[in-house]
Amino acid sequence: MSNRIGPLFPLRLRHLPAARLLSGAVLAATLPLAMAACAGPRGADEMSSSAPNSDDQGAAVKPIAVGEPHPMPAPRTCNADAAKAALVGKTADTATVERARTQAGGHTVRVLKPGQMITKEYMDGRVNVHVDENNVIVDVGCG
Repeated sequence: MSNRIGPLFPLRLRHLPAARLLSGAVLAATLPLAMAACAGPRGADEMSSSAPNSDDQGAAVKPIAVGEPHPMPAPRTCNADAAKAALVGKTADTATVERARTQAGGHTVRVLKPGQMITKEYMDGRVNVHVDENNVIVDVGCG
């Protein structure tokens, strides 16, 4: 009967200690990861930060208490109507595109050509200058 069982179980007894050693090593390697995942989030006072604790003017930033909502940053504004009236119909050269950005009050500008693939995310301070096939400005928008 032992001859018939032998082919069904290719693992020999001399390999068993190595298998146990390997499974023990895997367990020892993954246990700290599992324990770290179970630990709760650290508080802000426990985390180290390399950023200075002040804003652009050099004044100290008030820490936010736990559970208090974070203040929203001031939104960037873009007024495309201010640039649209003066620039529609003009050729979109570097100076004209920069003038569209400054007149609209945007922080960035992009020129959008017909059929060009664009990203659809909305950025309030971005000025979109739409041009036709001849590089003439047909519309100015924000986003």
